Amino acid sequence: MKKLNLTLLIGSLICFQLTYAQQSLNGRQIMETYQERSKIDFLTSQINYINHSKKGRIQNRSLNQFIMRDKSTIDCYAFLLQFESPKDIKGTSTLTIQNEKKADQQWLYLPAMRMTKRISPNKKTGRFMGTELTYEDLNNYLSEPLEKYGYERKPDQEINGRQCFVVQAIATDDSEMKNSGYSSREIWIDQENFTVLKTIFFDKSGELLKTYQAEDVRALAGTGHFRPYRIEIRNHQTGNWTEIYYADIQIDKPLDQNIFTLNYLQSK
Repeated sequence: MKKLNLTLLIGSLICFQLTYAQQSLNGRQIMETYQERSKIDFLTSQINYINHSKKGRIQNRSLNQFIMRDKSTIDCYAFLLQFESPKDIKGTSTLTIQNEKKADQQWLYLPAMRMTKRISPNKKTGRFMGTELTYEDLNNYLSEPLEKYGYERKPDQEINGRQCFVVQAIATDDSEMKNSGYSSREIWIDQENFTVLKTIFFDKSGELLKTYQAEDVRALAGTGHFRPYRIEIRNHQTGNWTEIYYADIQIDKPLDQNIFTLNYLQSK
């Protein structure tokens, strides 16, 4: 009995220490932990976008996703989205290259015109292929330049029974402030697995713009990673919204780095 009580006491102390450590985290530390816990070397998946207009029009798009981390940096990734359907946009691709010491680079490849178009930083507020995502959202999908933002921890919240840290992100870098479509974001991060479950976006005037919400979060067997298999993004100003479904997510299966080049895009 004494041994059992001691075991329970030790377990309680460990839980208390972990809880105390989490509660003492500030906004920047939460974001650093989130990016560290989310870090991957490679990722592939199949994606289905369903765009809904306020008037009820529905548009389906399917694509493949390829991601590779630049191991010479801390948190920079190469990120390729390649459309498979509908037929009229098959092969259309977006390539994002994050850079540690210079501006990130993005390109849009249009196979029907055999043209690669560079996406200027001041155009990243544009919508991505009719979805409620912007090129800015894609750029910050896996990591964002923490040194260019201020992060303030807000009161914790709960969503679908999950306790979340809430962090307000506001750009502090002149270029980010100028080119971003947002005045601030409110990021809800699961306190247990550090998955972003919700993000609330505010426009340049400080008005509510849109909400990102992740659902069907699953542990990927043998990886220690968690990923949502469904995402919903609602634009509160237009009434339009996008559903995103993921399938066949594979982590750390090596990819050919040549996939993340303009030559590869133009060969398709």
